[in-house]
Amino acid sequence: MPTAAEFKTRFPEFSPVSDALVELVLAESDAAVGTNWLERDQPLAVNLLTAHNLSMEGEPERSKAIAEGRSVSNAQSGPVSSMKVGDVSVTYEGRSKSDQKAETVADEYRKTSYGARYLELMRKNFTGPLIV
Repeated sequence: MPTAAEFKTRFPEFSPVSDALVELVLAESDAAVGTNWLERDQPLAVNLLTAHNLSMEGEPERSKAIAEGRSVSNAQSGPVSSMKVGDVSVTYEGRSKSDQKAETVADEYRKTSYGARYLELMRKNFTGPLIV
C-alpha cells in the first residue's frame, strides 16, 4: 500500500491534507481495491481511489479552510455549482429525489477526474468475458 508521502508526491494538490487522514483513506482504498488487480496497477488504483474519495469529501479545500481558520461544513450536496473567492462561498447543486434514480457506481466515479481514471484502470484489469 502506498504511503501518505508517496501519495502526496504523486498528487501534490493534496499536500494540505494531514498525513493521518491520507493514511486512513489509503487503508480504506487499499481494502476496496483488493488483491485481484495486476500487480503493476494496484498501487496506482489505490492512489486514484484515495484521491477520488478525498475529493468527494471536499479535500484539499476543507484542509486549507481549516488551516486558515475558516469555518467548514461537511453538509455538501452534489457537485459545486458556483464559487466565490472573497469571503469564500461555495454553492452545491442540490438533487431532487427524481434526479437520484439510477446513478450507477460508474457515475459516482466520474464525478472526479481521479475516479474516472480509476474506472478506466479498473476496466483494463477486469474485462468482461471473451467470446471466441
